[in-house]
Amino acid sequence: MAAAAALGAGLLAAPAAAQPRHLETEKHAVSVETMARGLEHPWGMAFLPDGRVLVTERNPGRLRILGRDGALSPAVQGVPEVYRYPGPTGRSQGGLFDVVLHPEFERNRTLFLSFSRWTEEGGGTAVARGRLAEQGGQARLEDVRVIFMQNNPDGSGLHFGGRMAVDPREGVLLLTIGDRRNMGRAQRADDHAGSVIRMTFDGEPAPGNPFLGQEGRDPHIYAIGLRNPQGMALDAETGTLWLNDHGPQRGDTIQRIEAGKNYGWPFLTGGKDYSGAPIGVGTEREGMESALHIFEETVAPSGLAIYRGEMFPEWRGDLLHGALRGRAVVRTRIEDGRVTQEEWMLRDLDRRIRDVRVDREGALWLLTEHEDGEVLRVTARRQ
Repeated sequence: MAAAAALGAGLLAAPAAAQPRHLETEKHAVSVETMARGLEHPWGMAFLPDGRVLVTERNPGRLRILGRDGALSPAVQGVPEVYRYPGPTGRSQGGLFDVVLHPEFERNRTLFLSFSRWTEEGGGTAVARGRLAEQGGQARLEDVRVIFMQNNPDGSGLHFGGRMAVDPREGVLLLTIGDRRNMGRAQRADDHAGSVIRMTFDGEPAPGNPFLGQEGRDPHIYAIGLRNPQGMALDAETGTLWLNDHGPQRGDTIQRIEAGKNYGWPFLTGGKDYSGAPIGVGTEREGMESALHIFEETVAPSGLAIYRGEMFPEWRGDLLHGALRGRAVVRTRIEDGRVTQEEWMLRDLDRRIRDVRVDREGALWLLTEHEDGEVLRVTARRQ
């Protein structure tokens, strides 16, 4: 959760050889430091209370710890095995995805991992819970158990979703799941594909879920009609749950997620299929929620933070989206239910941005989605 992440990290020392890059944005001059490199497709990160950073690596299924001195730990032991079946296209989006901390991590050392998992019935998105133990410079997960596995698993290697958020007020964990490249599944309220899941910290359907006790509807589901959402954040100040979703060509969206709502995929979309063929019926349909915003330029969004820090006051309250295809951080300001500012920042870095987080000092942390992936830290440039 972006709001929780904003409370969790102190300063790390950048690697000695790293020289910050000085860049301009519309609102602030910034410095970008490389805190670590050599990660294999990093996907998610979480700030530990002592200022270190947990980082997941998607393809190899590794969890690493970035120390305060900028050193990366060996792989944390005990991480569940991930599923990487490439599917008929020869591509796979599977692996280890997000990591979030239990709200009482300092007491119980509990964290959650989302990942692609194989079962006898097929593969899908899962969540495991474990306790981080450290001794003699070695870290491992103990008491690991899978608390959630999406229903109707299949053989696809695509559209797993996998982003998580914690709501400490309600004591629940939220998870996105993609449509598994089978768009019709997103319209089924009994199918986890194409949905937001809301569960307890033990993986049970959360109290207050919209479909609890309804025949033919799954009690874990919070919202349906999504394609492949990989950015989600809960605003601690307003309680609003925001999400960005991969659309088809030129159809990436921002959604405000509410209980029981249908967000329309594949009927509602501003884009077209990659073949050029039209999809859906447009951007409005009775009984479905239109996107709050459809990006005109392809973003391929992944990672989302709500900026509530002090370091960049002109960004306060804005949504910061990682852009894979767009190779940027996209800042959007939402006022009166519409985007009034859209800025594509840090394009000079020429990096695919996989995750976006904000530390307790207001600095922006980024993961670059490459074979030689990086952890970057963005701070206000001193004049």
